[in-house]
Amino acid sequence: MSPALVDDRPDAPVEGPAAHEDAVAPTGGLHRYVVAVVAGMAAVTVPYLWVLWDLWTGRVDALRQLSPDDFYDLQGRAVLGGHLWVPNGSLGIEAFVHGGHEYTYFGLFPSLLRLPVLALTHAYDGRLTAPSMLVAWVVTGVVAPLLLWRVRVLVRGNAVIGWAEAAAGGVAVAAVTGGSVLMYLASEPKVSHEDLAWSVALTLAAVFALLGVLERPSWGRVTASGLLVLAAALDRAPTGYACCLAAVLVAGWFALPARRREGGRWVFPMVLAGVVPLAVVGLVNWLKLGTPFGLSEADQVWTHLNAHRRRYLAASGGSGFGLGFLPSTLTAYLQPVGVHLQSAFPWITLPTSPARTVGSAVLDDTYPTASIPASMPLYLLLGVWGLVTAFRRRPVGRVAVTRVLLVAMAAATSGVLLFGYLADRYLADFLPLLALAGFVGLVDIWRRLAGRGRGPRVAVLALVAVLGVYGVWANVGAALTPSALWTNAQSQAFLRAQLRATPYATASLVHTADRLPYFAPAGTVYAVNDCAGLYVSTGFSYSVVPEQQAMHETWDPVEQGPGITHVLQVVFHGGVARDDPPVTLLTWGQTRVELVPSGVDSVRTVVVDPGGPAGPWPPLSTAPQPVRPGVAYSIEVVTDPYLQSITVGGLGGGVVHYLAGSGPAVLHTTDGEPLPPTGGGSPAPTSRVTVTDVTGPPPSMALCHQLVRAASR
Repeated sequence: MSPALVDDRPDAPVEGPAAHEDAVAPTGGLHRYVVAVVAGMAAVTVPYLWVLWDLWTGRVDALRQLSPDDFYDLQGRAVLGGHLWVPNGSLGIEAFVHGGHEYTYFGLFPSLLRLPVLALTHAYDGRLTAPSMLVAWVVTGVVAPLLLWRVRVLVRGNAVIGWAEAAAGGVAVAAVTGGSVLMYLASEPKVSHEDLAWSVALTLAAVFALLGVLERPSWGRVTASGLLVLAAALDRAPTGYACCLAAVLVAGWFALPARRREGGRWVFPMVLAGVVPLAVVGLVNWLKLGTPFGLSEADQVWTHLNAHRRRYLAASGGSGFGLGFLPSTLTAYLQPVGVHLQSAFPWITLPTSPARTVGSAVLDDTYPTASIPASMPLYLLLGVWGLVTAFRRRPVGRVAVTRVLLVAMAAATSGVLLFGYLADRYLADFLPLLALAGFVGLVDIWRRLAGRGRGPRVAVLALVAVLGVYGVWANVGAALTPSALWTNAQSQAFLRAQLRATPYATASLVHTADRLPYFAPAGTVYAVNDCAGLYVSTGFSYSVVPEQQAMHETWDPVEQGPGITHVLQVVFHGGVARDDPPVTLLTWGQTRVELVPSGVDSVRTVVVDPGGPAGPWPPLSTAPQPVRPGVAYSIEVVTDPYLQSITVGGLGGGVVHYLAGSGPAVLHTTDGEPLPPTGGGSPAPTSRVTVTDVTGPPPSMALCHQLVRAASR
């Protein structure tokens, strides 16, 4: 006799003979689940770590960093100093100005996490983002299976678990950690992605704790839920506020007449678990931004520099939020075809152009953005099933208790849905809702399969596995889509891999021309001026930022021909004084790159007269940097006539600016001899400098020629 689901009463177990797959000892069933979850996590760990630590760089770097990467460190050092403001200018255009000080709008939690390291050393400043994101990912990988199991207990009580259901659970966990936007976040370890990685981890942990309170309240569970809600609130506002709301809704659940007798004692503690974190984060926000909740984008430095940002704020009444953005955000995040399918490796990528504006709304900015149905189809389908299961008129088991948390997690998505800014990373705000609803759906599907034969279970497992594997590759493909933050080496490695895997399809992406257009779909390759330069498009549009559009920021350089990259070695042979004359390193027509004394033993790297419209952004100078006699400093200057940009890096960060004219670049070296003393007299020299050209041999442009030959066949 096959086992059957005897009824739909709360806590009704699945019964059947011991010979059946779903009727083994509970301990054995749990062991199966653990094995499946570990296997699923192991399968996605390899691509996740490669994306986080390598991603075409050719080396494993657990501290891989991308700018901006030091905001949390700066805020952590501010906390150690007894305040929340950071040094003026350290946040660049991202800073919010309040009371004469500059602040970051990012939350405190990742900064607090860094305090033990920051208190001991400066060695890892700006290098802790990737490790922090890895810890957040591991937390998600631990919490997700615990949450799934807790949902299963609520829905199916002590029903034991067979291999097929356990395997489906392993796939579901792997789809959260590897088949979701978390994979894309790992591709760029920077502050905004770390913020979202921790948002997912802490929100799921808070949901797990709150569900535990609903399942069996105790002082330990209430305290744990309050602390996790506080952590989530101190990390990211939309999900943090949602967790506060969830705690208050749990209190409301216990206050319902049907539950007041047993749960009434927990109403006030759960109100505190939601209200206290809200008050704490409100105080922090008030100290930083002058308001307990939200922020005013009018106070951000970027708003004063960009005309389109000001137009966007004016169109939305100054808030940056509004119902008028819903047609655009819903289309971007929920459209059925929200990825790009192509015949070239990696076959699935982000859309090749920015998400489009729907209607007359004025959006702040838009980027290529995957949709939930196209990049996470497993959780879309399971999530819809789970919502129906949770809110059905006659709920199964104790699944009704998940309703309050589902409502709160739905509220967490309102921030990005009402915000006039479209980016793939914001899919992370949907993930807690999708995970919780998806877990409910998965458990209910296996509840319904319990009385059926092996065939239906195998078929459902196969479907779950196919959708899960697709989700992993779709999000790996999103991570592999060329990004504005890629280096030349990353772009070269990507195109070589693409050419090896799909030579004919890759060749179809290659174009030859004398100049670059301002925009082309992501993945488009341009070989310029008989392979004087090779570039690949990111698909980003900078039409609302004229300065970046003029510099062809849509394009990543892959190979840059002779005369574009210059490396100079600078050695100071004495002290530097503020009134010393500048040292010219390079000229390009009327443009000069100079080292300008900014104080005692301090210089700034400055680009003088680059042409084009004058303005405060992008900056033409680095911050002052200390220098010491006898130390060799390397400065790289890239003068690219096809991008029409000049990039200076090496001493005090970098300058990237529009570059007029056609050159060529002239290096002002001293042929190994120091510049003569200033002042023309015998006093001790103060600005003697040796400038040496240490540029390596010009690139062979081998990849460019190989791609052009392939395209001409």
